[in-house]
Amino acid sequence: MAIEALEVGDVMTPQVVTEDEEVPVTKISMDMEVSGIGSVVITKEGKPIGIITDRDIATKVIMRNRRPSEIKAKEIMSSPLTTIEPEASIEKACELLAENGIRRLPVIEDDKLVGVISVRNILTRNPACVSKFYPGE
Repeated sequence: MAIEALEVGDVMTPQVVTEDEEVPVTKISMDMEVSGIGSVVITKEGKPIGIITDRDIATKVIMRNRRPSEIKAKEIMSSPLTTIEPEASIEKACELLAENGIRRLPVIEDDKLVGVISVRNILTRNPACVSKFYPGE
């Protein structure tokens, strides 16, 4: 029996919360809380250009005693965005995540954001892949 070759599209989370680069961090925090998510993709004129995680808010705003209402998304987002296509292999996603020291990859198809794949998504379907790129985790 052959092992099923999973693609990014098979395990990604298809619902992605996005916000414009000009939105204040308070709105992004609220969106994360309401949606129960740890990241928001940041857009400019509708195109994905960056990502903000709960960790970005903690380290770049809260720990520096900055006012979230005065900070715009573009000031703390991680950019340029590392992305992947839905047809790419899970192995390729693991490789990109590990190489870039990140835990989430926006999934882009025909210049459109169609999902996000995270280390957690991959762990649930292919833990061996993650342990190969993240030894000791």
